[in-house]
Amino acid sequence: MKHIYFVMSFIVIRLVIHPIERLFIDSECLKENYKGDLIPYTMGIIYIFDMLFISIVLYIFGPEKDHMNILLALVGILIIGLAGLIDDLIGSNKVRGLKGHIKKLVQLELTTGGLKAVFGAFTSIFISLLVSIDTLDFILNFITISLFTNFINLLDLRPGRALKGFLFFAVLFILAVNNVYEIILLSYIGASIAYLPYDLKARSMLGDIGSNSLGIILGITATSFPVYIKSLLVIILIFVHIYCEKYSITKLILKNKILRYIDNLGR
Repeated sequence: MKHIYFVMSFIVIRLVIHPIERLFIDSECLKENYKGDLIPYTMGIIYIFDMLFISIVLYIFGPEKDHMNILLALVGILIIGLAGLIDDLIGSNKVRGLKGHIKKLVQLELTTGGLKAVFGAFTSIFISLLVSIDTLDFILNFITISLFTNFINLLDLRPGRALKGFLFFAVLFILAVNNVYEIILLSYIGASIAYLPYDLKARSMLGDIGSNSLGIILGITATSFPVYIKSLLVIILIFVHIYCEKYSITKLILKNKILRYIDNLGR
């Protein structure tokens, strides 16, 4: 029965993608992609729409015990989606990397990336306070949500890469959860598969609003895992972020045959 949410999200997103794409094109809300083509660049707004849709359905038909978790996911995605949208619309590439934006914050210089980091940190604190059982759990939840939110954004440099990364973790996470987050993940997988052809063919970009929404839902889902799994995820996420501050993910992928094949799949 849970898989009906996958089907519903797939159908709904397929219905709204073209009107949204047309709206952005008509409004000249376009940006150059890595090939230099002008395409809509905030199509990740579909995930905000999907979360609102699924939340309404779950509130009407789902058990009352799930309402708090649904609300947490919705609030998290709305806040981080807003921060991502601001970065998409008025952000610049003068400051790069999480480290660069935090450095500017310390110097009391606000960038859109810094603003997004602040939004992300406070959102992670708020959610972690409500779901954690002790101090260690709070720290793990806070780091997991914060770094997962940024992780998918790090992948969003080539068509389809962020979505493939999200789908990989989402499928793994579904095997480990048996609560309302499973339904939310199923709905996001359905929405992602519906949108994937547009991203793979470079017709449009997710933007930070999309990559951040995908990232935070993985982070929020991970808060329901046992401490040892969250600890492992934290170690992996910290390593990835340290690596990305020094090296290029794209160069790493190009050097590895398997990663390069997966990266090019569907383009």
